[in-house]
Amino acid sequence: MTTIPNAKVKAVAERVVKEFRLAADKVAAHHGEPDKFPMPSGSSATEHLLARRFKTLTEGQKKEAAGRVAADLKNGAARSKKLGDLAKVDLRSPTPVEAQVRSIPFPDSLKFPADELREVPATAVPESAQAVTAVPLNKLNLRLHRVKCVEATSELGADEIDWGACEIDESGDTRKISPFRVRSFKDGDVQTYAPAKQVTFFSLTESTVQFPKSYFVTMVLAEVDSGDFADFLNDLLAKVKTQVVAAIAAAVGGALGSPGGPIGIAIGMAVGVVVSQIFEYLKGWWGNEYFQPVTVSTVVPSLTSRWNGSSDSPERTVVYAGHGGRYELVCSWQMRN
Repeated sequence: MTTIPNAKVKAVAERVVKEFRLAADKVAAHHGEPDKFPMPSGSSATEHLLARRFKTLTEGQKKEAAGRVAADLKNGAARSKKLGDLAKVDLRSPTPVEAQVRSIPFPDSLKFPADELREVPATAVPESAQAVTAVPLNKLNLRLHRVKCVEATSELGADEIDWGACEIDESGDTRKISPFRVRSFKDGDVQTYAPAKQVTFFSLTESTVQFPKSYFVTMVLAEVDSGDFADFLNDLLAKVKTQVVAAIAAAVGGALGSPGGPIGIAIGMAVGVVVSQIFEYLKGWWGNEYFQPVTVSTVVPSLTSRWNGSSDSPERTVVYAGHGGRYELVCSWQMRN
């Protein structure tokens, strides 16, 4: 997922990204001047989640990040233009950024009728299956075919690469997928899985959510020394989903009801894009060079759906770039009993 076809949902998602950017700025500012920028109490605030990753940076990266934020805070006009109404959030307050954002009236310009959520087409997802006349299949697998090291990272020695992920199912539930070691890589090395490696699966019949059903998996490649990156990604995805749902509910003026169908598709798209943009921001402002997660998705219209007549989707290549390196991962969906 790299874009959101519904312009209204996209605008709301961009506001959520700004909220996370503010929390990231607070973490960096606190490092530079802890008394001036106190962290919220407790441990549930977004600032504490992001601080877990901030601690893994080098002291030089932390100092540079704090300096960038300090300079940005001095340019009030540019910051207001960039953040809009969220420029009202006070990073000097111990109140969590999330709570401050909720206290600001939701902009009328971002509000829209709830019915517009039902206009997000299933075909907006690249790997959407098509309903056909066929034997019903009740299981959806995500499979890895190969991982290629196009160019190894700038780290000394070979790259020790792990794969990890988290997912959102048709009910909106999030779940961590346990990471595993892919292999040690140097330039040009390829790890091929034959047969393809099933990394997760969904039951197409476990919930009462009506078709079409949407499924999203946010995947990451990480070096072994990246610490609890998979756990962090899982917690971040859950936090992003909660705030995306809250923001879209505010935009339509009420609860969203069932997460299935077009509503679930809209939420899943927004979550995937928001997570990607958060990492892009952290890379630029914190100097965080972890591979940016990639979200893949599919929409299943029915138990008899197929991809161009096949129960296996076309293979999809996704690219990871970071640490001065580049990797390509090939995956596909599969419906089976």
